[in-house]
Amino acid sequence: MLSLKKLFCAAALAAFMVLPAQAADFSAREMKAMSVFLSNFTELGFMDVKADEFLDEKAPGGMIRFGIRHNYVNNYKTRVKECTVKDCKWGSLVMDGIYVRESLKRYFGYDIKQLPTIEDPDQPYYFDGKQYHFEGADGEAVYYAAVKNAEFSGDGLVHMSGLVYNAEDKEDVLGTFKAMARPHTWNGKKTWALLELKVTVKE
Repeated sequence: MLSLKKLFCAAALAAFMVLPAQAADFSAREMKAMSVFLSNFTELGFMDVKADEFLDEKAPGGMIRFGIRHNYVNNYKTRVKECTVKDCKWGSLVMDGIYVRESLKRYFGYDIKQLPTIEDPDQPYYFDGKQYHFEGADGEAVYYAAVKNAEFSGDGLVHMSGLVYNAEDKEDVLGTFKAMARPHTWNGKKTWALLELKVTVKE
């Protein structure tokens, strides 16, 4: 007899494979773009984000980690360099702080006032006034988001829901998600600014 987890995965996969041509106010192309947008969070392990808490400059660890890791994963060759200081005590890699600012503006519509150093014993990020110093981190499973339903609410916000699955094995479904974002323009292109993302992991 199939376990409940296997039954869920099978049902979720079947639903994933029959993604509708459109949902409510959005075309299939727009929903695919939404999936890519949200995958920028899930691929880094950000599965529970509330922007009003995440963007608190008194506790900036999450947003600085997002800005650095997003570029580490997606723009490594063009934005991440080796530290030129021999045996650099702050980390072997560096990245200009402007890219952290850019990522927060692009994905949250947020302008950070001041870039801080994050003193975390497990994952520190030292800011020298221009660049962040840090260490690389690879090897963990990467999960993508697949938007199955999306619609505008009365206040003009976009509500999305769907599945989170292993990037290397679509049959490995982590769970479901609900997300909320507001329409946003970045670099002349229409996109979204995340307000909330919540992934519910199925047991």
